[in-house]
Amino acid sequence: MYEQEFVSSLLRATRRGDINTLESHLLTVTNPDLYLNRVYNDEYMQKCTLLTIACLQGHKHVIRMLLKRFKPDLEILNNVIIEGGNLSRQIFLNVSVLWTAVSINNFEIVKLLVEYGANVNHTTKTNSTPLRGACYNGNVNMARYLIEKGANIHIAKENNDTNLMVSVCHKHLNMVTYLVNELNIDVNECDNDGHSPLYDAVICGSLELVEFLLKHGARNFRAVVDQMSPLMWAAEKRHPHLMEAISSQCSLLERIEAEELLGSAFVCGTRDNRDLDQAFKHFYRALELRFVHDLPKPLRLITNEIFGDRQECQTIDELKKIQSSFNNMYIEALLVRERLLGLTNKEYRYSLCYRGAILADNEQYHEAVSYWLYELELRRQYSILLEPKHLRNFVSIFCGMLYKSNSLPMEALLIIIVATTEELEQDAQNFNYNLNTLLFLITTTSQVQLYLYKKVCLSHNQNVSSSF
Repeated sequence: MYEQEFVSSLLRATRRGDINTLESHLLTVTNPDLYLNRVYNDEYMQKCTLLTIACLQGHKHVIRMLLKRFKPDLEILNNVIIEGGNLSRQIFLNVSVLWTAVSINNFEIVKLLVEYGANVNHTTKTNSTPLRGACYNGNVNMARYLIEKGANIHIAKENNDTNLMVSVCHKHLNMVTYLVNELNIDVNECDNDGHSPLYDAVICGSLELVEFLLKHGARNFRAVVDQMSPLMWAAEKRHPHLMEAISSQCSLLERIEAEELLGSAFVCGTRDNRDLDQAFKHFYRALELRFVHDLPKPLRLITNEIFGDRQECQTIDELKKIQSSFNNMYIEALLVRERLLGLTNKEYRYSLCYRGAILADNEQYHEAVSYWLYELELRRQYSILLEPKHLRNFVSIFCGMLYKSNSLPMEALLIIIVATTEELEQDAQNFNYNLNTLLFLITTTSQVQLYLYKKVCLSHNQNVSSSF
């Protein structure tokens, strides 16, 4: 009981910054390191040493006392929760007290810990370092100090997510300038997916960073994982000003295809962000450039029934004929996206699913199912992970069809039952979710059979009664 009360008192004093109580308690035991180097269950499911708890609370005076009076191990691993800019909390595993001090952006504590020998190249479970934390926060002075103390600028997080990339993602132009101009960091170094800092600058929508990176030699090339270049992402995210900045580094065909993708993005946006006039303008501009420079679109070798067996518009006159039709413009956009993004691309497949959702909302259930089945077929054909909620969406649409017409497309229903059964065998983590989906599907099927049975019985009774 005494031990439990003693530990509780240590934790309480540390959290409050009660330096006198904490010091006097530790001096009463023969081996204070036993308590200093222990990992405690802290608030919010954290697992921390006393030193790290003091760090999280910003109690510099407590940390100084512990370092001067005792000899705590500065490399004990902790699990800490750091609040993000949007007040969300994220847990970080296997972090040192120095990593924690950097992450909460407390430069005074950082210098104090380094002075007492903290490892400036400590790596967390995800291979994050204290220097990465300084880059994440955009604290150039802290980064400069850590590098002077031996921090390795080239240690990247898992997936080769570099310090330059994290600085770009958080729009820290001052840090990006320091890394590139003073440390000569390669602006074209990619992560394992083939994404470059220029890609990150486009994703975060920063013209300033895009222009800086281009000025320092950044190139526009396609990523391995999705075959999309920064220019294409600028089009997909509907950032014409970023497209214009990057276009100077690109071929004429790349610029034309970016116009086409931008047009498709204006069609395939959400209801509030859809703009058919903008889509027409960019489709028109692309066709104009193709005509002037004799760069016709490639024709599809095989057409697709869900797209009405259509080809893309080859001329401006053909485009004008579909300008006022939302459905035809959407199909045009999907054809463009399939050609430019490819069948496996996540953004293209999302467009197919979203088109199905629009049709379902308009109670065009059979057309909606066709789009979703096509997307499911692509996932299975190319071994793309199938999310459990994807199959559950079919349950919703089947229920809508059943409610409206008391009928279901049995072939489609069987395809989804088979797909769900396969997921039950392969995905142990989501077994219960997929099992519920399967039960929903079976229940829906039974409702159809019950309706048909009642209909047959009613017809039979009517025939019997008419014979008397």
